[in-house]
Amino acid sequence: MTAEEQMDGGHTALALGEMEEAAQHYRKATQLDPSLADAWQSLGMALVKLEKLEEAIEVLQNLVRLKPKDQLAYSSLSLALGRAGKIKEAEEAAAKAKVAGWGGDPTKLKA
Repeated sequence: MTAEEQMDGGHTALALGEMEEAAQHYRKATQLDPSLADAWQSLGMALVKLEKLEEAIEVLQNLVRLKPKDQLAYSSLSLALGRAGKIKEAEEAAAKAKVAGWGGDPTKLKA
């Protein structure tokens, strides 16, 4: 299966409410194509829904490395960090999301 086919399988599983299966498909998609940002995004959010927050944070940090100026990447990371109780880090990611949304470079914000 290709990464795109894994993504389709993940989306189908997600639509059916099968979050664990969706996460498995998205994980395989990231393995097949580590540059596929949508797969990292989808996997991260599936893991948040599954309350696998530490893994979600790692996955979403990979997404931010892939797309360092992407508002959604930082917003998703902020959500995962907040759910994990890492409030300071969540606020920093949220600030970077705002900067990205305004067309700025969030990588220039100091932590």
